[in-house]
Amino acid sequence: MRRTVTAVVCALALTVPAGNVWAATHAKATARKRSVTVTKSVTSPLIDVSRWGQLQVAITVRLTTTTSAAGKKSTSWKITSVSFPVYPSHTQRSSYISSQALPMLKQEILTLKGNTLRLVSGATDTSYAFVQALRGALAKAGA
Repeated sequence: MRRTVTAVVCALALTVPAGNVWAATHAKATARKRSVTVTKSVTSPLIDVSRWGQLQVAITVRLTTTTSAAGKKSTSWKITSVSFPVYPSHTQRSSYISSQALPMLKQEILTLKGNTLRLVSGATDTSYAFVQALRGALAKAGA
């Protein structure tokens, strides 16, 4: 008789933590995060590239806003497309620099993981203008 009572009490003691785990899992399932994704296409203002001409960047940005059950909002962004409606082509030299540097800068921004963008050596003015134009476009997009 004692063994039976002890076995039943032990079985009940072992199921209580499992019940708590189930309750915690069930509570997490009902308190889900809500995500809203918006895609925006924006164009930066015209940026002067020193003596080489002007630069303008058109980007497509995917903005994701996540709201947790506690009401906290977080926004993340990812640039999905980059084009250059206006680029420095004032002289043959500026056209050459643009043809070499802009594809590198485009690839760099599309594969961006953190917040550090590498500039292109030999195209310093164009790289700085690109960063400035990109900031303007992101500000327009609300990122």
